[in-house]
Amino acid sequence: METVTLTTDDGEDIQFNIVTEIALGEDFYALMQPVKPLDGVAEDEALVFRIIENDDGDEYELVTDDETIDCVFASYDAMFDED
Repeated sequence: METVTLTTDDGEDIQFNIVTEIALGEDFYALMQPVKPLDGVAEDEALVFRIIENDDGDEYELVTDDETIDCVFASYDAMFDED
């Protein structure tokens, strides 16, 4: 599992494990879990980040839109229903 370090607006570095990456339309998203416990995030919970590609590498933007989050998790669940 790939690990990335994201920096908050306050300058705090937080490590996340990338569970998977999902394409929805023309956008790409990553489901991530914090490596260490994070306030407000359950141990088995994953957060959705939009992947923004640029010349300096990928950037990750936390998704807060419930509709987008639901679509990403539905796509994730569908990956396991294709058997």
